[in-house]
Amino acid sequence: MKLGLFDQSPLAYKNFATQFGASYSYGSASVGWARDNRDSALQPSRGSLTRIGLEVTGGDLQFYRASFNEQWFHPLSRTMTLQLSGELGYVHGLSGKPVPFFKNFYAGGPGSVRGYQAFSLGPQDADTNVLGGTRKITGSAEVLFPFPGAQQDKSLRLAAFIDGGQVYGAEQKLNLGELRYSAGLGIAWNSPFGPLKLSLAQPLNERKGFDRIERLQLNFGTAF
Repeated sequence: MKLGLFDQSPLAYKNFATQFGASYSYGSASVGWARDNRDSALQPSRGSLTRIGLEVTGGDLQFYRASFNEQWFHPLSRTMTLQLSGELGYVHGLSGKPVPFFKNFYAGGPGSVRGYQAFSLGPQDADTNVLGGTRKITGSAEVLFPFPGAQQDKSLRLAAFIDGGQVYGAEQKLNLGELRYSAGLGIAWNSPFGPLKLSLAQPLNERKGFDRIERLQLNFGTAF
């Protein structure tokens, strides 16, 4: 592979090129496992979805990267559903080599911690470039219910949610007190072109002058 950099590239990227060069090669092996016993892929009301992944590499770059994702659905009534979801991620260098910056985990935004800009949580450099982290924790609790006046339209749903999460750099301690939280409302529509989701979220404990806030977010291609 060949790495292209610019004068404005983050220092972490330049340090990587200094250590490994602009051209490098490595081999990768990946394995994954999934179990899906939801009653519906698009409009689930009960069941769970579990996904586990592992990647191991060798060559100029040596690391392993593991991820775990869980979604659980439970009916609260005939029309309301509770959804709990969480994701864990961990990546670690092998043979004393660092983790490549492009294999870091990121959090924030739709599908993660809404109310914060996409991929904006976690460590930043002196120029405020987001660097990602080697460990990731995210979770969400949502109550899904029909859109008022359109109870018979199963392609349209509302959600009240609370999100939380963070990513941590290799030198950081895993401090759960650094988790960021948000709460809000969302609307999901399974359109003819694919799932469309709009959310309005309020960050609950943002760090002023550091976290990047984006309360209104639109996402295409991911259902609740």
